[in-house]
Amino acid sequence: MDREPMRFLLIDDVPSQRWLLRKRISQKWPDAGIEEYDPEKSGVPGPTFPWHDYDIVLLDYDLGLDQINGLELLSRIKGNANPPMVIMVTGQNDENLAAAAIRKGADNYIAKYDAVTNLFFETVAEAVKLREAALSASKPGRGEFGNWEIPGFRPLAIISKGVTTTLRCERIADHKDVILKVQLVGKGDSNQALLQRFILELNILADLKHAHVIEILEHDVTQNMVYYATEFMPRGDLAMRLKSGPVTVAEAVGIVAQVASGLTALHAKGIVHRDIKPNNILFKDEKTVVIADLGIAKDLSSLDALTLVGEILGTPYYMSPEQFNGRPIDPRSDMYSLGAVFYQLLAGTVPFVGNSFMEVVYKHNYDPVPPLPAELSRFQPVVEKMLAKAPEQRYSDLSELLATLIGVRM
Repeated sequence: MDREPMRFLLIDDVPSQRWLLRKRISQKWPDAGIEEYDPEKSGVPGPTFPWHDYDIVLLDYDLGLDQINGLELLSRIKGNANPPMVIMVTGQNDENLAAAAIRKGADNYIAKYDAVTNLFFETVAEAVKLREAALSASKPGRGEFGNWEIPGFRPLAIISKGVTTTLRCERIADHKDVILKVQLVGKGDSNQALLQRFILELNILADLKHAHVIEILEHDVTQNMVYYATEFMPRGDLAMRLKSGPVTVAEAVGIVAQVASGLTALHAKGIVHRDIKPNNILFKDEKTVVIADLGIAKDLSSLDALTLVGEILGTPYYMSPEQFNGRPIDPRSDMYSLGAVFYQLLAGTVPFVGNSFMEVVYKHNYDPVPPLPAELSRFQPVVEKMLAKAPEQRYSDLSELLATLIGVRM
């Protein structure tokens, strides 16, 4: 299948560096369109700069400008509808800078001196592959979703597949990148409980507006599908953030407090999330998080039993003992899962690990919470109460947890 040439933009204040990047890209991708931007000469790109005209931007950290650096420009780029992929390039191999770039939405990071190594080709090739896949999926009749008719949306990439499929899409009306969750409805659908759970998620999100719960932008039910669109969060999730390095104690407490606030709003509507974990905690900006993926939430006020008999939903490292054991759940189950996340943020690892699923289950049910590092021992009583085996031994609600966190010395 013929592919259109990639369109590169090189942003660097040093002409020799732009020349080197151009030469290296041309060696591997001779048909690529390559443009250069000199920030010292042209200044900071304005709000109408056509970022959507490019597929991949190689962005220097030091732009030679007093008013802005590459990280700040990166935030502006990723704040646009349908932004290009961005590889941050810097003159020093600084892990902290790399982590900061990833947090702000960079798709990858490379040091300038690696421009002459194979690592440069590997890094750019990965970006090209991902971009080509997204472009292929977005064209009618091409790609896995080319024949889907999703009113008002153009699919860009598959995030996950299953009974429910999650896509990254462009909303055609305003060219805004969104996340689309789609549940196909076929005649004689044999798993109505899963479909019912999906529609429940739709109704919950449509009715809830909270700073720390992901916002639903629009939704619909057609003859052959149920779908809804939420904001796309280019800064990724907490799991991605943790891969780039540990967080500070203040950041850990801030993240937990925000998630607790969002969960309080859900619990007030009688909803238990059931799957709190780093992958479902997304960054709206560098410091603000939102709870996402209510696909296995349970409406406690519903008369219908939405949990299938014998079905375990959730992720074992963060699941409460009552979820493993099939016992009734309530908001304290989310508190337990948040406790596992809090422990991981502080200690750098989940509280209970094992060589098998059943070993993890056993530890959740019977093992004491491992001690935190000595310098964080002041938080030990907090995580132990959040991770109490019996729900009645945990905090009565998340408001009590928030009050406790305020009283713990940072």
